[in-house]
Amino acid sequence: MSKQSGGNGILIGAVVGGVIGAATALLLAPKSGERLRADLSNQIQAIGKRTMEFKESLCSQTKDTIEEALEEACDTTIANSMAPREEDMVKLGKEMQAMPTNSEILKRGLAPDPAQ
Repeated sequence: MSKQSGGNGILIGAVVGGVIGAATALLLAPKSGERLRADLSNQIQAIGKRTMEFKESLCSQTKDTIEEALEEACDTTIANSMAPREEDMVKLGKEMQAMPTNSEILKRGLAPDPAQ
């Protein structure tokens, strides 16, 4: 995840640097007002396009990261489960049905398990 953050930082730095460089070049170059406005408009459109590309890339990376985290969480949950398969769950359910409840244990004069 830190690799992705570093990549995003580089991309943001490149976009900001490009904007500053383009604006400086446009403002310092000797041009007529009409030509300067046209160049600024073109640069703003290019920046908008790059910003949209960055947004799409960030959304895609975020979606991939979330999907990976969910998959890992599901795998971990199943692996650590008492009944990782459906057959195991059915068997465990039948075993639990056969177990006496705490009130049944007390009626027999026994002490129930405090952990349950």
